[in-house]
Amino acid sequence: MCVRSGEASGSSTARDMGQLGPSEWARETFITVVDVKHYAYCPRIVWLTHVLHLNEPVTEAMELGAELHDEAFITPLIGLLGAVRVLRDVELESERLKLRGKEDFVLITRFGEHVPVEVKWSEPARRGRPKRDHKLQLAAYALMIEESTGRPVKRAAIYYVRSGELVVFTLKSHDKEEARRAVRRIHEIVESGEEPEVRVPRSRCLNCGFRRFCMPEVRPEPQGAC
Repeated sequence: MCVRSGEASGSSTARDMGQLGPSEWARETFITVVDVKHYAYCPRIVWLTHVLHLNEPVTEAMELGAELHDEAFITPLIGLLGAVRVLRDVELESERLKLRGKEDFVLITRFGEHVPVEVKWSEPARRGRPKRDHKLQLAAYALMIEESTGRPVKRAAIYYVRSGELVVFTLKSHDKEEARRAVRRIHEIVESGEEPEVRVPRSRCLNCGFRRFCMPEVRPEPQGAC
């Protein structure tokens, strides 16, 4: 397990969660937390990216989202969670899961609790809840943090830039188990090369940047972003 990060106020290296990385050959078998998010949205995306090696076209919304990575939201979150330390761009790797990714922020409370935090350009689901694919992404980060620290990750947070909403939610054991199943299934898809059978709502296809590869006849909605 390997964790590397910079402090929120600078670029110093933090070693709060251990630093033991996988060998170079093992890196080739790794998947990413973004793959977990893609799988939760539509398993076919994993097949398109890893087997056919197709990339999602960069949209104007994606570019704008990257530019508007405002960190001002972190201040009230620090007070809400009672955080005493903020780690930024935390690189996580799990050799056990063959999984890696870079988390936007990890807040550490005075009780030693680690809270992963993601920034998303879109808006939350109905009633201010996190979107399913985003929640599974945070659960995957939680698994890697737990492997490193030996402490349970009970909460996570997502800041939705477009709506300006900060969503703090509980990560339950079934969320983490769902993330584990997703990781196993992604590895199976990558290793077998077989296209998965999927059934997703047509609305997801309308909002997916990969639709041009599997459903070219479907026209996107004006604000679509996968």
